[in-house]
Amino acid sequence: MLWLLALSSPRRACLAHPTQLLRLRGGQSPGELSDVWKKRLQAAVEAQQRDQLGEAAELYRMAMELHPPLQGAWPVLTNYGLSLQPSDPAKAADAFRKAVELAPDDKAKADSHFNLANALTDASQPDEADAAYGACLALVPDDGGAHYNRGALRLTRGDAKGALPCMEAAVRLSPQDAKAHLGVADCNMRLGRPEEAEASYAVSRKLRPEHALTWASSGNCAEERGEYEAAETHWKRSLQLAPDDGVYCNLGSMLRRLNRMRESRDAYAAALALNPRSVDAHIGMGKAYTAPAGGAGSEAQRRHYAAFLARTYGEALKLSPEHVGANLAVAEGLHMWGEHGPCPELGGRSAIDFYRAVLQLAPDNTNAATHAAYDGAVPEGGPAPQAGTFGEADAPPGESVAALIAPLPPPGASEAEVAAAAEEEAEEAAFP
Repeated sequence: MLWLLALSSPRRACLAHPTQLLRLRGGQSPGELSDVWKKRLQAAVEAQQRDQLGEAAELYRMAMELHPPLQGAWPVLTNYGLSLQPSDPAKAADAFRKAVELAPDDKAKADSHFNLANALTDASQPDEADAAYGACLALVPDDGGAHYNRGALRLTRGDAKGALPCMEAAVRLSPQDAKAHLGVADCNMRLGRPEEAEASYAVSRKLRPEHALTWASSGNCAEERGEYEAAETHWKRSLQLAPDDGVYCNLGSMLRRLNRMRESRDAYAAALALNPRSVDAHIGMGKAYTAPAGGAGSEAQRRHYAAFLARTYGEALKLSPEHVGANLAVAEGLHMWGEHGPCPELGGRSAIDFYRAVLQLAPDNTNAATHAAYDGAVPEGGPAPQAGTFGEADAPPGESVAALIAPLPPPGASEAEVAAAAEEEAEEAAFP
């Protein structure tokens, strides 16, 4: 299952006209200042207001270089840090540290700690970021944004237990904040409390009905609770709002487990249309294979299946050659269908080659070890898995994966009808 966290990191800006900035320093008048740095500072503020942050950061830097007293102005350092943060969060954090020291009052100091925490989060310094959020809250305990961001930081680090009280505080302080309710729900899901999570997801959906990730997460929760119809509804609503290959994979996985194979393949195909490099979608398509009746007795059917393996698991292994599950699935598929020798559709590799690749990646895999031992001892330091060695499947150029998949029998078909359909398909494959 792919968990989708819809968490954001709001910023607290301090935009001001240059004259206002100067008055914070006291005593100086714009008329006494150099026109050059004054124009740079004015241009920086205007660029920041247009959200042209790279340009604004450079203009603030030039203004402070031309007029060093600006380096001691809390608003200028705050604006400079906010403009610089997207491109260089570590350097922005340095500006915010200075802003903390220069803040004129506790509210300004709390804002500086908040901005410092955001920059440190972006700079991948989570311990320091958590401490900075704590410093902000020590000054302003009812800062809902700081509670939320601290919870988001902890949740992304895997600390759902520590994140939950932060998210709950954010909800208490801002009960109409949809993302805070979503944060509480995500925490409860991570803590294995899907019932509590659904209560918060429901509030978030009501407050923000057009938010795709809320519906996607709600679908995950519904599936966890065994409410498959609700899960399907939630995921499809999410996909209407914002198509996403991960959500399609979640939907395809559930439909496969419900034995709705054709719909499952459609979902995985949609995921691949959005992201042809989705390893999960290629593997999911492989799992959604519907085997024709008759099994390994037909050479045509074995070739059909080997071609399908190459188009699904084989593609996954091209993208991720060290994927244990994909290697094992190919090995198991070839073994199950009696394909014990080199398989031309898979670059001449055999089932035992894939089992040995699994052992190289996961030495404790008893399934692979048993098959490798049965076929012969694995040489010490045996062959490593190979990438990009799979041949093209035996299918006309441009044929889709769906064309290689045996169709499902019609609903209500008898065993005899299923067997007859499979035999007819096998004859067509053998004698085109």
